Amino acid sequence: MSTLADVARLAGVGVGTASRAISGKGYVDAETRQRVLDAAAELGYRRNAAARALRERRSHVVGLMLPDIHNEFYTASAAVLQAELDAAGYQLLVTSTGNSVEGERHAWDTMLDRQVDGVVHVPVDPHAAPPLGLPVVQLNRHTRTATATAVVSDDVAGVAELTRHLVDAGHSDLVALVGAPQLSTSEERTSGFRQAADAAGLVEDAASGPRYRVVVTEFSADGGAEAMARIEPDLPTAVVALSSRLVMGVLRWARARGVRIPEDLSLAGLGDPEWFELWQPAITTFAPPLAEMGRRAAHELVARIGGDAAPAATTIRLAGEVRRRDSVRAPARRGAARA
Repeated sequence: MSTLADVARLAGVGVGTASRAISGKGYVDAETRQRVLDAAAELGYRRNAAARALRERRSHVVGLMLPDIHNEFYTASAAVLQAELDAAGYQLLVTSTGNSVEGERHAWDTMLDRQVDGVVHVPVDPHAAPPLGLPVVQLNRHTRTATATAVVSDDVAGVAELTRHLVDAGHSDLVALVGAPQLSTSEERTSGFRQAADAAGLVEDAASGPRYRVVVTEFSADGGAEAMARIEPDLPTAVVALSSRLVMGVLRWARARGVRIPEDLSLAGLGDPEWFELWQPAITTFAPPLAEMGRRAAHELVARIGGDAAPAATTIRLAGEVRRRDSVRAPARRGAARA
């Protein structure tokens, strides 16, 4: 394996000049820089990242801890996050916590063992604090321990607007499907739903009349299908499935039971994976600003790593958009839709 000294010798310069030319730090005239780069290419020279990390006391690696790497909800955020960090000179190390507290602990051990410079973290344990001294920015969810800045969607306002859209379409019997209540996303999405339903005069858990219900399940397709099976004996006219995976579960259940959307049941979701628009009927949804969340999280973390940001924790809420599509329509008369 070629060394920096080999490159300097071939280019006819000193080792210090070769180092400045390759790193881009410090002045080297253009002709000399190109000669060094040509020599490095000819010899197949690559910088020793481990040695650089020891010298600078930085790994130039940033961790991304996701609850589920297969969840399309995080795709847009992760793609922008990686691009922004790459531009800032950092590599991205991605790990999945499996949506479990134990998996999260193991992921923290991995990050510390790899000596990452900072972490973008989607929390699982709402009460756990990140390791002391490590720059951390939380994404999408936030813990109840105010020790890290969090970049999240304004789910309260977004879900409230989505719920008002259903009410304005004529629905007065609503069900919201939501994940584990200890998660900040569940709490805030439920809060937005309740605020709008209460303002519309709907009564929680009423046996009849204008009403709404909140059904807790897992943030998964299986969770959505299981929740629909539970409420099947007393279906509402509209369901608000508060994650894209829950929407998938509702659709799976509806197809198995012969329930037509929106003829028999209106459906609104949260998130906006590509298939929401391609599905027939296209899914009405609240779309969090995932790309902007990823960009903001990257900027916040880089600033903290560089010591340019205030250490005080804060929650940054970014507005999303309600996208009105064909899966919501005025409710059919009871008993007429599923004869």
